Parts: sequence; C-alpha cells; structure tokens
Amino acid sequence: MRAVQYDLVDPAHPASLVEVHEPDVPRGDWARIAVSGGGICGSDLHLFERNMGGAPALAAAMGVAFPFVLGHEIAGVVESVGSDCDVAVGTRVAVLPDINCEPRGIDPPCPACARGWPSGCHNAGSGVLTPGSALGFTSGLGGGWADLVVAHESMLFPLPDAVADHAATLHEPVSIAVRGLLRAPVRDGDPVLVIGAAIIGLATVAAVRALFPRSPVTVLARHDRQADAARAVGADAVVRAADDGSHFETLAARVDARVSGRGNTSMLVGGFPYVVDAVGYSNTVTDALRMVDNRGTILLLGAAATGEYDLSPLWWKEATFVGAARHSIDPGLDGAPTRHSIARALEILAAGYLPSDAVITHEFALEAHRDAITAARDRRGGAIKVVFRPAL
Repeated sequence: MRAVQYDLVDPAHPASLVEVHEPDVPRGDWARIAVSGGGICGSDLHLFERNMGGAPALAAAMGVAFPFVLGHEIAGVVESVGSDCDVAVGTRVAVLPDINCEPRGIDPPCPACARGWPSGCHNAGSGVLTPGSALGFTSGLGGGWADLVVAHESMLFPLPDAVADHAATLHEPVSIAVRGLLRAPVRDGDPVLVIGAAIIGLATVAAVRALFPRSPVTVLARHDRQADAARAVGADAVVRAADDGSHFETLAARVDARVSGRGNTSMLVGGFPYVVDAVGYSNTVTDALRMVDNRGTILLLGAAATGEYDLSPLWWKEATFVGAARHSIDPGLDGAPTRHSIARALEILAAGYLPSDAVITHEFALEAHRDAITAARDRRGGAIKVVFRPAL
C-alpha cells in the first residue's frame, strides 16, 4: 500500500511516498480501516519546520518510531476485523490516534490509565506492540496519510449519520479543544479569547459555543481567510492581529480593560478571564499571558515548541497556566456523564458547530504530498485545514 513516511531522505522535504506492506491486525480485538481522510495537523507542520528538535530527538523524547508513517487525524471505513473485535465491517469510524495501555494489551495498566487519564499513559513510549506513541508516529500500523491503518476497537468511534465523510477528520482537532476546555472549564458567561484562527482555534470556538453557550468568544486572527472562517464558525468578534500591537486596544475594548505599555510590550490590565492559545509559538504564549486577566486562566492547546517566553505576567497576574494534549475521558459539566473527548467532538460536529465547508480548504491525493505540505504551511494563501484523500 501507499504511505507518506517521515524519513529525512530529502532534507528540503523530509517525507517520501513509499510502498509498504499492508498492516496486519496485531490481535483479534483490532480492525483494519480503509482511510477516507487524513488531516494535516499543526504538529505535523512542526516536523517540516524543524522546530521540535528533529526526528531523532523527538523519537527519544516521545517514543516515536523512525522512520514513521504520518497522519494522526484519521477517518475511514472498517475493511476487516479480528476474531474478537465487536466493530462491524463497513462501519464509518473516527479513529483515536493514541495508543495507550488497553490497545497495547498491558495489564495491569499504568497509573494514569488506571485513573482514567489515557492522555497521560506512561506506556506511550514503552515500545510494547509498537515503538510509536500514537498512530501517525509509528511504523507497521499504517496511518492517516496512507491507504490503510489498523486500530484497536477502543480506538474506533462510529460516525453519526449527521457527520459527512467530508467532515469526519475534524473530530481530532475538536476533541483536542473539548479535552482542554473540560480539563480547565470556563465559567459559563465569562468572555473567552482564542488566539489563532487555524483549525485548533476554530475548533475551540465551536467547542466553547457548544459547552459554554453564554460565553462570548473573541478570536485574534492574522489572515483574511482565517478571520472569515472564525465568523462562519460563530465567533462573537474577530480582531485582526497587527505587527505594531495596535490590536491590544481593540481587545481591551471587548472587556473594558486598559492597555499598559506599547507595541511589543503591551499588556492588558483587566484582560480576558479565559484565554486559549491555539498556536503555541513563543510570541503567542507571551501574548496570552499579557492578555489574560488577574487570576485568569490560559489554556495552551497549540503544540508548543522550543522558544523564549516572557513569564513575568504569569507571576504578576497570578494566572493559571494549563496545558492539554491528546484525548481523554473526562467528567461532563455540572455532573454530566463521563465520556471520551472524541465522542463529545462527534456530537459537536453532528450539531453543525464546525461546518466543514468553512474550514476544509484544500484536499490532495497522497501523490501530491509535497503540494499539500506547501499549501498547509502557506497561511497567507488561505489554507486552514488540508486533508489527504487516498481515494483521489
């Protein structure tokens, strides 16, 4: 089968389209899925921008195979199942990329999985079953940028009829947003600022609207198409980021705050009670700290890379800084049932909070992987979510 593999063969474009063996199910409770869509994530782009320490360092830190098949935003149709798998052939599914203790067959599970925190699985880099920590970072199991992928039955979530194939890969970024917001819930009614209007930012807008409907959402966007998409997704206000820092005044007006300092040293006094950094660059992390209110919360959803940060507002404002990654099982709000973040994400997609035609801007065949990565990296060219369609 075909797969886009991260292998550093070409330093200018460190991925190759290769032929690999079709993956076999490791055990009877696994299934093989024909991939209908594989999204390109911001964390994937970090690999192409070389700001996460490079593949060898990443492999040592996170338990990543090398070379590895890319693509962790995965949707498809169950093609075949093992003898003990309860998912029916032909089922359209969203695929959880995380490979924690249960899929690996580790019993007893690690302390994190035992406590119901699979996002913090201690065995993600253990090498049991696979050297990869998740689908999209391993070999031998396929991936979202391939024709086929295999997954444990616990990693498969049937798609509601209301979620079209076109929208199916969006479950992953929405789940990221839901998981973070439930880890540090908004006080419903408090204004929320979302920094960044790429897919994680837009998914956050959708999740806030679904989970905290009384909270007005302001989006700080840099590019035209992202600003338009934020409005389409339902942001209450969209403010354009300016290199001279003039957007601080516009943001201040949204929450009756005032601006201290100027330009790159601007800070909101009385800022937003809740700020989501959906980008993860050093300047956006610093901006989030400068835009949050005293004793407010900053939720970091962007894949933060190595950089320099001004942490003085964290101390001065007595702010709470929360990181959230991967997917997990969390209690609902106000005593609502405990559920997986991907199940919640599929409900949000089915309800229409994140219209796929507003955010999926480009689709490519696997053979066009170079063009796909170029398009995804060119935010000025209008890309928001770029998706591989192996059937093209």
